Amino acid sequence: MYRRVINPWLGKPGYNCIGCSPDNPIGLHMQFYAADNETLWGEWNPGHNYQGWVNVLHGGIQSLILDEAAEWWINVFRKTAGMTVKLEVKYHKPIMLSDGPLKVKATFSSEKRSYIFIHAELINNRDEVCTSGEICYYQFSREKSMQDFGFTGSQLEESDAECTLNH
Repeated sequence: MYRRVINPWLGKPGYNCIGCSPDNPIGLHMQFYAADNETLWGEWNPGHNYQGWVNVLHGGIQSLILDEAAEWWINVFRKTAGMTVKLEVKYHKPIMLSDGPLKVKATFSSEKRSYIFIHAELINNRDEVCTSGEICYYQFSREKSMQDFGFTGSQLEESDAECTLNH
């Protein structure tokens, strides 16, 4: 089952993240769902404004989605904030805009001191992994997360979310 992640930055002055702010006019407006097995899922329907080649999702946007999912994994499952140290992306096959919604999946890989390693994937509507990434995040202390980044913690909706994620 999935529970929708409640965005802790909603309503905070200056919040305009290109990945997850619902108020950013050119943003992706992403929402995420937490599964019981510490897997974070999201869904996004790419529009034509995000293309590189004709009908193909731009690689930079794909990287943005992977990075965003990794940060939200840290927010949800470590209950703190972090920053990207390294993002290594592999493009396995083109993502066609005409194919409709994509799923993004983020999972824990490993940890070394304050560094968290996350594996993320972009999956098309045929359940094919089109893009994958290995993301290294520096995990801030909860105090620094609150003081410097306004992160007040993450919460999940009380009941299981209705979402179209099929796995």
